[in-house]
Amino acid sequence: MAEKSSPVQSLDRAFDIMERLCEARDGLTIHTLTEMTGLHKSTVHRMLSAMVTRGYVRKDEETNKYRMTTRLYALAGQVVENLDLVQIARGPMEHLRNEVGETVHLVVPDGSDIVYVHKVEAENSAIRMFSRIGMRRPMYCTGVGKAILASLSDEEVNAIWEQSDIQPYTQHTIVTRERLQDVLGAIRRRGYAFDNEENELGVRCIAAAIYDYTGRACGAISLSAPLMRMTDTYLAQLQPHLMAARDRISRDMGWMG
Repeated sequence: MAEKSSPVQSLDRAFDIMERLCEARDGLTIHTLTEMTGLHKSTVHRMLSAMVTRGYVRKDEETNKYRMTTRLYALAGQVVENLDLVQIARGPMEHLRNEVGETVHLVVPDGSDIVYVHKVEAENSAIRMFSRIGMRRPMYCTGVGKAILASLSDEEVNAIWEQSDIQPYTQHTIVTRERLQDVLGAIRRRGYAFDNEENELGVRCIAAAIYDYTGRACGAISLSAPLMRMTDTYLAQLQPHLMAARDRISRDMGWMG
């Protein structure tokens, strides 16, 4: 009797076959795929035939093995090209602002700097952050910048440090490589960064790097507020909200972490 399955079940089986083929360097026969997936031989053959017709799979007539083509790679490239960090982050940033009532920033790395590319201002706040879209700041003196730096290797961090014009923007700014290394180590352990008036007096922030499909930091998100409100206790309350927004944006950017 022929196997009966719903459209969703058929799709799930097709993905199972495709994933097995993607993992096989030398290709797989129908017999091997049948054993690996537990599907009936006729089902495997039918799905492979459809994949061959669509150009996702090709059959080696000499070995009778099936292999994936580069069509999936081409499609993935188109998806990546169409990823827009600002567009993807806008909704989660607004949700985060509405949850906690604080200003949310989004930045991307550019050389040794970060560039502010989106901002969701806190509502009903008498204090406005000096940040603006398009503004550049050095990585070493910002929470968002340090979050990105912490995702890099020591060699990459040293290269960015050498490219930076190190200066104390406030009395709290990190101005030695040794101090920066210590701070980055702490960020790597806990997964998020702080800006303790290092970039702007009277302002503290908590920040986390955003990752893309390659696992690299493609940007960072932060919550900023006046020092008088940003106590250690309040920062601890903000942290899970920030990380949830960061995870949502990263997943939508293709991160599998």
